[in-house]
Amino acid sequence: MDKKAKKAVLQMIPYGAYVVGTKTDEGSDHLMFGTWLMQTSFKPPLVAFALSEDSRTLAHVRRSKAFAVSFLADGMKEIAESVVDGSFEKVKTVRSASGLPVVDGGAGWIECRTLDIMDRGDHRIALAEVVDVHQGSGKLMPLEALKWHYGG
Repeated sequence: MDKKAKKAVLQMIPYGAYVVGTKTDEGSDHLMFGTWLMQTSFKPPLVAFALSEDSRTLAHVRRSKAFAVSFLADGMKEIAESVVDGSFEKVKTVRSASGLPVVDGGAGWIECRTLDIMDRGDHRIALAEVVDVHQGSGKLMPLEALKWHYGG
C-alpha cells in the first residue's frame, strides 16, 4: 500500500472538534480533545468514539462506564488549545445531569453510557448509548478549522 496516498485519503474523512468529559477516580474533572465520533444507531441512539489505548480518558470510561462529548462551536479554537495543553482551568464547564463536565457555550453536548469497548488497533472504540443531550448555538467546528490533522 502507498503510505502517502493512504494518509492523504484517510485525512479526507471529515472530523469535528470535540471535548470528552470524564471524572477521575478521585472525582475531579478530566477533559480530552477528540475527533473520532460517529452515530451508529437511531433506536436506541448509539455513538462510537475512538479513544487512544493509553489515554487517561479511556481508563476513566472503562471504570465509570460514562462520558460526555461537547461539540465545540465555530470560533472555539482557544478552548481546543487549552484542552490539548492540559490547561483545563481555562475551560469554562457546566455539568450534565449526572455531573459530568461539559464545555459551556458550545454547539451542544451528549452524555453517554458505555455499552461496549472494542479492543482492536491502537485506539479503542467505545460504543455508547446517548442518555442525555443539550443543543447549544452555532455549528460544529470542523477539525480543519484548527489546521490540525488527526488521521491517516
